[in-house]
Amino acid sequence: MSVTLKDLIHEFAPDRVADAAPAEGPAAPDPGYDGATALLVRDFLDAVEALSAVLEEESACIAAGMLDRLEAFAHRKAAMAEQLEGAVLRARDEGIRLPDDLRAMTLERIDRLERAVTVNASGLVALRKAVLTINRNLLTALEKASSDGTYARDGQARRPVELSASGLNASL
Repeated sequence: MSVTLKDLIHEFAPDRVADAAPAEGPAAPDPGYDGATALLVRDFLDAVEALSAVLEEESACIAAGMLDRLEAFAHRKAAMAEQLEGAVLRARDEGIRLPDDLRAMTLERIDRLERAVTVNASGLVALRKAVLTINRNLLTALEKASSDGTYARDGQARRPVELSASGLNASL
């Protein structure tokens, strides 16, 4: 069973406390969180937004065929994943509980992130399949070109050199 980001956000729901006796006189509304919680949530939401933006940018580059920046995107995504993980671990260590309004805002941002991840993953999978197809076709063409037209006793075509994907120098 895998744990999603949404599951983690639900983990930070505040514990339900029985209503205490009403305070005397009008009091300022309590937001339900302190400054440290607000800063941590802001950092987390900023990281989620930034990761969503990077995924959307990478998806647009893949769709446009601009593949020269994929390695840079991979590094940026890894750094942001570490930032998100750090925020979640800090929140867990500090026992932070999110009130309903912050949790709802966080879940909305995570929905955007999930959509970006889905689109990005499908683009990367399609790109990988295309590269594998091209690689397979190149190997087949090279094998046909290097065959001397003779066959061994086992029925396999003989060729003067061994061809493999590891020896193929094909770059996009």
